[in-house]
Amino acid sequence: MEYEISFGLYPGILLGFRSYNETLKITHVLYLPFVDVALTIFKQEE
Repeated sequence: MEYEISFGLYPGILLGFRSYNETLKITHVLYLPFVDVALTIFKQEE
């Protein structure tokens, strides 16, 4: 299982959690005021 963690900044105040399900990966993002933390998990090809 391959994964990556990334951090980002955005202009605003938001609290929450969201998942993005794409063809080759799933990204879970935690939103805190002005900062987001993303965990991307790459799907294995079968």
